[in-house]
Amino acid sequence: MSEFRSYMALAAFPIIGLLLFDWWNAGWAIEHHAMVLPPEMARQREKVGRPLQLVKYGVLLLALRVIGSNRLWHMIPFTPRSNPWVTLVAPGIAAGVLLLAFRNLLSSLFPDAFLSPKNEYFVRGSVNLWLTVFLVGAPVEEFWRAVCISGLQQNDHSALSADMLTAIAFSIAHQTGLPSRVAPGLGIASFEVVVGLMLGALFMWSGNVVVPCLASVIYYVASFFLDRRRTAESTAHE
Repeated sequence: MSEFRSYMALAAFPIIGLLLFDWWNAGWAIEHHAMVLPPEMARQREKVGRPLQLVKYGVLLLALRVIGSNRLWHMIPFTPRSNPWVTLVAPGIAAGVLLLAFRNLLSSLFPDAFLSPKNEYFVRGSVNLWLTVFLVGAPVEEFWRAVCISGLQQNDHSALSADMLTAIAFSIAHQTGLPSRVAPGLGIASFEVVVGLMLGALFMWSGNVVVPCLASVIYYVASFFLDRRRTAESTAHE
């Protein structure tokens, strides 16, 4: 894949996240010169806009297909051809647990960044919808990551620079859109870069998409339930 196509693939995820959102409520904000929607309209935006996360993944796959042509599906190894499945499951689980432990450590050190009321994000929206977003998003996002890293490395980028560029684009993509994929805020965005670096390193180390995909599912699903539990506990104590 050419360098230009590699950068197009890198930019595709953030751009799709930026452009594909609840335009009708945004129109109200523009018309009324308001940066913040009224509470009722904001809740409606999230209710309607959350399923758009799934649409974004479909559009992203289509964009990658257009950018990479037919060769794309043969360029990225989904599973190893010879190694046993335990070599996929064990590192994926370990990486997911490690990311979760690191996030919990940072949450205890910087509670304002991770646990403020505005970040009670996973409480809004149904459990089934969120789990669908995580389960569908993981393979699509890791396929996108693998395409970007492989394409950049084919064009003389070092492993570190390819991983870093992809991690930054990953964080931006998760922060874009209304509503966004993760809770807004600098602390969350910074940690999303760390998550992206870890998942990218897993892909380069394992040589397939399954390992980072498993780590992603474990991390985001576990974070989802832990954040819901924390919110329920804090509400009960008030």
